[in-house]
Amino acid sequence: MLVRRIAAIAATLLPKVFAQNIISLSGHDWILSNSDLNISCPASLPSQAHLDLHACQVIGSPYYGLNDFNLRFVAWANWTYTSAPISNLQANSSSTWLVFNGLDTFTSISFCGEHVAATNNQFRQYYFDVSAILDDCQDDPVLSVNFGSAPKITQEIADEPGQETWPYGIEIMYEFPNRQFMRKEQNDFGWDWGPAFAPAGPWQPAWIVQLNNPEVYIRNSLVDIYRQGQLNNLPPDQSQPWVVNASLDYFGAIPNGASLRYTISTPDNTTVSSGSLSNIDITQSTVTGSTVVDSSLFELWWPSGLGPQTLYNMTITLEDSRNNTLASVNKRTGFRTIVLNENPISQAQLDQGIAPGNNWHFEINGHEFYAKGSNFIPPDPFWPTVTEERMRTLFEAVVEGNQNMLRIWSSGAYLPSFIYDLGDEYGILLWSEFEFGDALYPVDELFLDNVREEAEYNVRRVNHHPSLAAWMGGNELENLELANVNNTAPEEYDRYVSEYEKLFLDTLLPVVFGNSRSISYAPSSTSNGWLELNFSNPIPIVERYNNLTEGSVYGETGW
Repeated sequence: MLVRRIAAIAATLLPKVFAQNIISLSGHDWILSNSDLNISCPASLPSQAHLDLHACQVIGSPYYGLNDFNLRFVAWANWTYTSAPISNLQANSSSTWLVFNGLDTFTSISFCGEHVAATNNQFRQYYFDVSAILDDCQDDPVLSVNFGSAPKITQEIADEPGQETWPYGIEIMYEFPNRQFMRKEQNDFGWDWGPAFAPAGPWQPAWIVQLNNPEVYIRNSLVDIYRQGQLNNLPPDQSQPWVVNASLDYFGAIPNGASLRYTISTPDNTTVSSGSLSNIDITQSTVTGSTVVDSSLFELWWPSGLGPQTLYNMTITLEDSRNNTLASVNKRTGFRTIVLNENPISQAQLDQGIAPGNNWHFEINGHEFYAKGSNFIPPDPFWPTVTEERMRTLFEAVVEGNQNMLRIWSSGAYLPSFIYDLGDEYGILLWSEFEFGDALYPVDELFLDNVREEAEYNVRRVNHHPSLAAWMGGNELENLELANVNNTAPEEYDRYVSEYEKLFLDTLLPVVFGNSRSISYAPSSTSNGWLELNFSNPIPIVERYNNLTEGSVYGETGW
């Protein structure tokens, strides 16, 4: 039986809870099955089908020899994860929810034999109200999640009448085609450096949450620390005080008159600053507030080799009108500004002998610095095997190699929070990218809505980390993909530029700028930078593309 565990769970994963009943679904009380293949064996959560089949000795090690090819039947099959009966559910709760932090990727979910929902995005957090299903359930409920074959489903999507197409060579294909139609690790379909396992499974933790009225569950949260008056992509005035903006994503019921409080303390629990947040805004899904704090109270966070990695603990508490605590979230964070400066080369820089064009450098706390680092691809084909201990060894090697930045390559997965924690500790900046690369993508409303939800979740989840260096829309999009269109189908170039901007400027940019003042955004790693940055426009960035002046140097290439 799955056994109840009530919230003594790491604060970076779950908020502090009060009267809530939270049941962790992580553990070994699962069965993996495929009736067509007559396979049924014990399984775990989090996990993926290849890992559980190997543990059951149904298959050999996926890493061995040519098993990338020999085990293709796993990728072409559907796999069902079924829980043991779930006990210790409260009969009198006002609501019961399923919460999944990651399902890879195409699923159909049932609870107590009733269909709950279908999902299609590896990178989103999903949550579903199953109160009515539980009310009618006669026995301890069983949760079942069927994972469809990603190669099959993406082929079906590609074959739909009227489906988006691209000129020859725009989708850089490796082993399975059609990866641009799925919100799943792009390299799961193969890459020039890795295998094409196309794994499936519940790759992140999951929970059942039961609430009573009035209670709330904080499913995600945002903390944004920036200099007063700061705007994205522009160097701020370092003499200004800090603004702390906090926002909680919740489900449940918030009573009238609710408020937010904050406490910022040192690692030894010495309080540095505390008080109420102002400008409280409560919607049906978020609670947001902000305050201004004295910058002299806080030591700056610096990358490795440039200064100390000073960190603080921040608690955001949601209270009712009588100052009773409804929920609280703990974050470890730091005070720093980090800007990707793409401003035009100034006259003062020209006088120093710098070539004309535009800047392309990072500034930390108002100081230009040399970014020294590496590209970080997924450390394993199967993310559930990636542990903090394993990644700590990597970060120690990065520091020993005198590096201060890792570029998180865009065709893998958004990093788990513990890797950003390591970046905070070791002073390694993490240049982060949305998961798009070496292709152009659909721009129908369903696809864009799906991407928007994915981006909102991940931008808000990691924004408090001082190691977050910037967000990029994706990899090799402007100086490779759009350039290829211009070479192979120049008559269609304007159309594909428009579609590109619909995704990477009109959709992703507002998510970053709407949630954070502290982080820069560029639509592509490898571009010629922006031509115009005007915050009076709804979309402030106008990309340069081929508006180049001979003798000037623009952007970066990534090669």
